Formats: sequence, C-alpha cells, structure tokens
Amino acid sequence: MFKRFFQKQNSNKISKVDYWKKWELYELFDDLHKSEAIINNIKNNDEAFINFKNDFIEELYEIEGDNVADFTRIWEWFKSAKEWEWFCGEEGSELRTNIFRITDKWKRNQDFINGTKVSLNAEVGVVIEKKSDDDNYGQIRWDTDKEYDTEDWRGLFGSFLSSGGEIISQDYQFRFINDDGTMKKSSN
Repeated sequence: MFKRFFQKQNSNKISKVDYWKKWELYELFDDLHKSEAIINNIKNNDEAFINFKNDFIEELYEIEGDNVADFTRIWEWFKSAKEWEWFCGEEGSELRTNIFRITDKWKRNQDFINGTKVSLNAEVGVVIEKKSDDDNYGQIRWDTDKEYDTEDWRGLFGSFLSSGGEIISQDYQFRFINDDGTMKKSSN
C-alpha cells in the first residue's frame, strides 16, 4: 500500500469529462437528439425512411448507453449524400455537417482510413487506397518529391500513434502530392 500511495501517477490518462470534451461528445449527443426531433417530425410513410428512422433512434439510444461507443453507423449515415441527406434534405443540414465533423474526427483516430492525412516525425502524408480487398489500410504516402515514397503501417495504428504519429487537419494542403496520394502534376 505504501508503494501505491507514493507511486508516480500516469499523467497521460485524462479524466472521462476531459475525454468527452476533447472528442466533443456532449455536443455530439445534443446534436443527435436534435436530429431525432427533426426525424420524428417528418411525415413520410416510405418503408426505407421508416427503417432508417427506426435504425437511427435505436442506434442513438444504444450508443448513449455504451461505455465505449462506436459511432461508425452515425458516421456513415451523416456523410454527404447518404441517409440523413436523402431523407431530410436541407432540413438539419447544419446538424448533419457538425455531426459528421465530430464523428469523422473520432473515426479517423480509431484506425487508418483511406484519405486520412497524418504526420510523423515532421513529415506529412496520406493513407492511400488498399491494393486488394484483404489488405488493411495503413499504407502512407509521404508528401515528398519522390515518385514512390510510401511506408507500410498496416495493422499498426496503435504503434503509429505511440511513435508520435498524429491525425492532422483534413484541410491540410500537400506540397507534392494530391489528397489521394498521387503526385501533383508539375507546372513546367
């Protein structure tokens, strides 16, 4: 007990409240409940809409009760030109944008996703498309003038983060490569 009392505390751990603030989960659930109100007020008897509405409400209350929630379905539904936009159109478009922004940030920090912009050891790059269906994402194309400058981090997302890797702003503009990892055309 004496050792436990005087043992150095791990300062890398953040409190649950700070975690919720960091990932904007309070805002996310507020927006999801506003979305629920919008979807409940839509008068539409189409079977596809009713199925989406039921799935959405069930998912909302399921993730709200989870200790470690997975927002993947919400992330998918609130992408541009997906279920929320199909059924709700312009109504709730600001909510859609904010919900997608928060869940996209969360999703990109869970595993490698195609198109995610990353940084490691002062280099920036992008996770590129898989070569085959059985490959995991994790091939990173670095923003250099070399024609082929990739590094393989497939299946090593945790190691990538532990090594100092970060997910950077998805608005970052590369110097030598396009957002899909292809070389920019030279202006010569």
